Parts: sequence; C-alpha cells; structure tokens
Amino acid sequence: MKKQYTEVKKLVLSLGAFFLFLNSAFAEITTIVPNSYVPGNASVSYVNAWLPFHNPAALAHEKVGAIQLQYDNRYITKELNTALVSGCYSTKYVNIGASFSYFGYSVYNEMLTALTFARTFGDRFSLGIEFNYYTVFFSPTERYRGTFTANIGLQAKVIDNFYISFAAFNPVFSKIKTEFLDKSLPVVFSLGTLYQITDQVDWLVQIDKEVKSPLRWATGVEYRPFKEFIVNAGVYGSNYAVPTLGVGFHFSGFEFRLNTEYHTRLGLSALGALRYTFQSQKRK
Repeated sequence: MKKQYTEVKKLVLSLGAFFLFLNSAFAEITTIVPNSYVPGNASVSYVNAWLPFHNPAALAHEKVGAIQLQYDNRYITKELNTALVSGCYSTKYVNIGASFSYFGYSVYNEMLTALTFARTFGDRFSLGIEFNYYTVFFSPTERYRGTFTANIGLQAKVIDNFYISFAAFNPVFSKIKTEFLDKSLPVVFSLGTLYQITDQVDWLVQIDKEVKSPLRWATGVEYRPFKEFIVNAGVYGSNYAVPTLGVGFHFSGFEFRLNTEYHTRLGLSALGALRYTFQSQKRK
C-alpha cells in the first residue's frame, strides 16, 4: 500500500510539473481557457459571435440563440485535446449562455462549466459576466478538486466601425490546494480593438497579461468575400510568433469553422467548430 501511495504521489507531481512547465515556459498556452477560431485568437473584441470562456460581453450581440460544438487538438497530441459544448439564448432584458469544456484524458483532466449573462446598453456598449466552476482531476487518490471563479468583460463601439474591449478572467485569484501541490488558475487581463475596415474585412488587435507570465500579443484579419465563406489569418506570441490560418462556411443556419496554428517548438494544432443559429424573426 505504501509503495502504491508513493507511485501515485510521483505521478501527481510529474503531471503537475509538466502542466506547470507548459504554462510557464510558453505564455501563449492556457489549458483552462479553450482556444477560439478567431484569427490569432484575438477574441476580446470579436463581435460576430459569442465565444464561450472568452469575452462574455460578446454574448450581448446574439440576436436569437445558438448551440455550438468545438474540438481542439493541440499539437496533434490526444492528451491535449479540448472538447466544448455551449448554447445561448436572447431575451428582452438579458442574453443567457451556458458552456462546458473538457481538457485532458483519464489520468489528468480539467473541466470548466460556466453560466454567462450579458446585455447591451444603448447601441454602443455591452457588458457581460460569466460565473465559472473549475474542476481538476489529479489522480484516483486526489480525485476531483474544484473552485469557483469569474470572467467579466465589456465592449464599446467608439465610432461606427471601431471597438475597444476589455476582459478579465479569474480577477478573484482563485486557486486549488492539494496535499502535493497548489494550482493557481491563470489571472488574465485582455485589452483589444476591432477595426471594421469594410463590411467584409475585420482587423483585430489584442494584448493579454497573465499576472505570472510575459505579455502576449495577437492580431489577425477576417475576410468575408461572400456570405457563405470566411477566411482568416493571424499571428500571436510572447517569446516568438505563432501563425494561424482558418476558414469558415455558412449554410442554412449552420456554420463550420476550421482553424490551424503552427508552433515552432511544439508543432501543429487544429480546431474545428460547428455552430447552429436558430432561425427566427425575433429581434431584441
């Protein structure tokens, strides 16, 4: 029994060290918050759709309701997969969203569950708040440990084609303590802009600061040559640049997105998302 306990302890410490290495050595990696299909992952000012666990203020722009499935395979490694399911609904006074993500595999995994509320104030300002419950599975002996946190955000249309946005993930500095290690959830402050160059071209710029990591920057362009097709390209980084490239297709309320990125030290990542927007004449 003592030997088994020692082996479990070693496993927990090894896994903890591995994921702490990823988050400290490469500031652009955050396993807790799922990636998005936005170019360069510059999502804080994105207004064309609500992206779960990113800026909750974007939920205010949803006109009816939608459901979304997303799967992210980081560095073509099955242990670094993230699956996400979400849904949202628009009401007269506030828009409501719910989302769930799962990262990892049987030995080590993280889950994030959220309930999001957002609304617009006039036609130039939106505010959102997201209540999150985070759980992590370290080992059969430790089982699941969990904690509550939050995500707040705002988006402001400064002029007709220019937005400034801000979001704060885990501003309450939540953490999880176990017998073997302490796991602090990332505290991330994001500031970004959206410049709608034309009706077909959006340019996004963003900076992120995780309190224990270097500054991260991101930028990207999304181009819609016609209604049914989208292409985007971007880049983000901290110590070095990571390029991203993606495409999207619209048909009969469905939207499919495929996004890729290439990390020079860790390899290729691929993300796919399928979204269905309910067809309705409802308007806010």
